[in-house]
Amino acid sequence: MTDTDKLATQTLERAQIFSPELHFKSLSISLSLYLIATWCSMAGMEIFGWLTFALSMSYAFRTRLGASKVSATHSGQRLSLGEMVSEVLPWKLMIFWYVVVILGVFFPGTPADEKLHIFGSHRWMLLLIANSFALSLCPPKLKAYRVFLAFTGIVAVYAIFQSFTGIDLLRMHDANPHRAVQFLDVRKDIQLWRSAGLFGSPMGYVYIAGIHSCLALAVALVFPSEHSRLRRWSLFVFVLIAASLVTTYVRGGWFSIAVAVLVMTWLANRKFFLWAIGMGAGAFTVLFVSLVQFRERFMSLLDPKYASNSERMGLWKMNLRIFLDHPIFGIGWEMNEVRACEYVNCQAIPKPFTGHAHNNYLQALSGLGITGFTAYLAFIGFFLWATYRLWKRLPENLYWARALTLAALGAQIHLHLGGLTECNWKAGATNHNIMIALAIVTSLIYLEKKGALRSL
Repeated sequence: MTDTDKLATQTLERAQIFSPELHFKSLSISLSLYLIATWCSMAGMEIFGWLTFALSMSYAFRTRLGASKVSATHSGQRLSLGEMVSEVLPWKLMIFWYVVVILGVFFPGTPADEKLHIFGSHRWMLLLIANSFALSLCPPKLKAYRVFLAFTGIVAVYAIFQSFTGIDLLRMHDANPHRAVQFLDVRKDIQLWRSAGLFGSPMGYVYIAGIHSCLALAVALVFPSEHSRLRRWSLFVFVLIAASLVTTYVRGGWFSIAVAVLVMTWLANRKFFLWAIGMGAGAFTVLFVSLVQFRERFMSLLDPKYASNSERMGLWKMNLRIFLDHPIFGIGWEMNEVRACEYVNCQAIPKPFTGHAHNNYLQALSGLGITGFTAYLAFIGFFLWATYRLWKRLPENLYWARALTLAALGAQIHLHLGGLTECNWKAGATNHNIMIALAIVTSLIYLEKKGALRSL
């Protein structure tokens, strides 16, 4: 140990205000609050996400110096942030991706007030590292899962309530109380709204709640018949969340969660796979025949004259032109939004439909060029493959670890398929949730390497 390390160790040991025991307890509480916030509050995600980051990074520094008297171990193995990053996370790829992003700061045409934003745009990488280490130290427990079930079930019921009433309790006193819960103007005799849950956006809710539904389904699929009560409640909450996803009327979300469910059931239980196909087909038929709003939204999928479709097509064409003009490193991350009027005659169009690409892949392609796009595909491909391999390796009697793994795989499929029609990767609340899913995978792989999974 160097003199600097010894001095730092002595300083930490003398600091009685924030003892090692209190430090670890604070990290555990902050992480728990962060996980709860991912179910309901963007503000909570930011506050407790970065508090968890600060506590986990400082705890890693503390334990590296040997100053902690709290056992940060599992099965006698000390956990190390550096070891976890180097052995599990694709850190070289992440650094390369970030370097490509930073290059955009120096591109001509990048506004000065956007440069700081570009530097911070990929701060999710820091959250991924911190969350992975924090979840290695404080893995999610089955006991806490019951709280998750109750909370997400209530949120799903609230979202369905929004669809039939148009009431958004969080925005009742706004100038436009329906700005989040949008009215479906299809038939005057049947009034329905697009539910937004607690996140103020049908698009945000469909991908966040879809991620949550994967955990409820995974527990129902993985746990054996001895846990029949847990399985029934999990399946019930999954059905509630699935119903609430229908009431968002987000077509890309419908498609992506359907594929995620089919993949999950195929991997876990082939009989349940057939049941899922049958029940899904039955539910689709009932909705298609009895609910005109559902039928018209579904039938609009291939209608080029439908406003949502034509606007997306215009954005996709614009982003392809941006990529062709800047093929190697792109125009700069999110500069496709800032510089849209260079590709769209904004003066000739009263309200031009601009903004992000409404497609994760085109967003990366136009913003980061083929270089950053390749890094993006490599990153998401790494985690999909790592999650699948972990699922195949885990012993069948590690029910909770297998459920978490299967849920994380379903969450990734849901997000990446939904990313074909929506730029959901960069959406703040959705990004926090998917980082938790990736961090769970990282922590499980690391604990597996340390021989500590049976302690979950």
